Amino acid sequence: MRIYKRGRQTQRKKLMTRLPYVRLFVSALMFASVYAATLAQGQQVSTLKDVKAYQEAMGWFKKAEAMIGTPKENSEEQADLFRKAVAIYPDFVEAHYNLGLIYGAQNKQKEAAREFETVRGLNPGFEGIYQVLALTYRELGLNDDAIAALQEGLKRQPKNLQLLRALVYLQVHGQDDLSAIPTFQAILGVDPKDEDAWLNLGILYQKHNRLDEAARSYRAALELNPADFAAHHNLALVLMRQQKADEAAAELEVADRLSPGNVEVLERLGDAYAFQERNEKAADAYQAAVAKAPDRAVLLSKLAFTLAKLNRVPEAIAVLERSVKLDPSNADAYYLLGDLYSELEKYDQSVEAYNNSVKLDPKRKEVRYNLGTLYAEQKQYKEARSELTAAVDLDPNYAAAWSNLAVVCEKLELDKEAIQANEKVIALGKAQSINYFRLGILYAKNNLPDPAVENFARAIQLEPAKYRQMLLEELKNVHSILDSVRYRDDFVRLLK
Repeated sequence: MRIYKRGRQTQRKKLMTRLPYVRLFVSALMFASVYAATLAQGQQVSTLKDVKAYQEAMGWFKKAEAMIGTPKENSEEQADLFRKAVAIYPDFVEAHYNLGLIYGAQNKQKEAAREFETVRGLNPGFEGIYQVLALTYRELGLNDDAIAALQEGLKRQPKNLQLLRALVYLQVHGQDDLSAIPTFQAILGVDPKDEDAWLNLGILYQKHNRLDEAARSYRAALELNPADFAAHHNLALVLMRQQKADEAAAELEVADRLSPGNVEVLERLGDAYAFQERNEKAADAYQAAVAKAPDRAVLLSKLAFTLAKLNRVPEAIAVLERSVKLDPSNADAYYLLGDLYSELEKYDQSVEAYNNSVKLDPKRKEVRYNLGTLYAEQKQYKEARSELTAAVDLDPNYAAAWSNLAVVCEKLELDKEAIQANEKVIALGKAQSINYFRLGILYAKNNLPDPAVENFARAIQLEPAKYRQMLLEELKNVHSILDSVRYRDDFVRLLK
């Protein structure tokens, strides 16, 4: 029997961990119709008195046996005949066993367990006793007792597949994975062609991040059945986590052929193609998935990100707007939407999208940076300073944010802050010629000629023609911000 269950996709940046297709063994241990057990199972009669009691009990036993296949099967009348047999001869194993079966059929599990325990006590080797005892305890919700019964049976018959499969079923449903793994291994030791056991062993390995072993198990299942959809799909998930996108895509392509239009497969296939930067194919896979599940916000977001990479900006915006309408809590979607609106020069909408992202996740430094930069481009310097300051507070080593903050502070005539921001960029080893040049201007403006000349020299060293020309143009002004260095020999030499 195959049982399928679904997991939750993680965040877009996280590797996928869910196990969407799980097949588990369901034991065939069902209460059968009452039947007479053979005397060959060990009924022993010794003394003459025992013989006489046994013969009398056998009479009642046979009367009960005669009801098999009639409307009286599993009736109280039949149970009463077996009870008479064991009342006369308490060690009558077969009568106890059949009486337990009747109780099971009548859903009297406590009484059934009592009879089966009696059988186990009288004859521990009685065929089938551990299976029915385990099933009875499971019906009573006593899984530990059921497992103990099966384990006792396996001590006697370690290669009994029926016992092993019943045991692993209980272990898996009890979420005792660490016990279930060796049980599956024991099953495969007896029957290496058990496809389901390979598949479920792979699932347990995958669940516990034993990815190499999971991949081997899935491949073993596929050797037995190349058309095993679940094995192809789960193997692909393992390969994605191992960052083997090419192999994962190949497995997902097979899964897609086996189950065309499966949304789960199409989404994963899009993920694999996106990882490979095969964005056209990723977009096709995501679009096919969206056609099947148009209300899945995560799918829409993935499609939009891929369309954005393909520079299909208007399409990406339309898809993202659908996504955030379905799920207004997706900070990443608003972040991308802000970028895309900005590309189309829809600045008000871009600011709104960035602000929505910030409200949902105030600690995203990139959003703060983009929003601050957008404000600066719109000459909203106070707002820009606030967002860029938030970005560097979140990451004091964020050089790009420090650089833009320096420009904004200079525009606000906050020279001290502008100097500090530029110096921070230099200290981080990320300075460009413009940082040195603006720092020279700020020092000169504030009558600090030595550091001004020093920074001008660094800027000119990096781009001589550009910055010499800019300084010469500035010196043409009668009242120049360069007045503090205008006549210094070291400055004059820089301009030659």
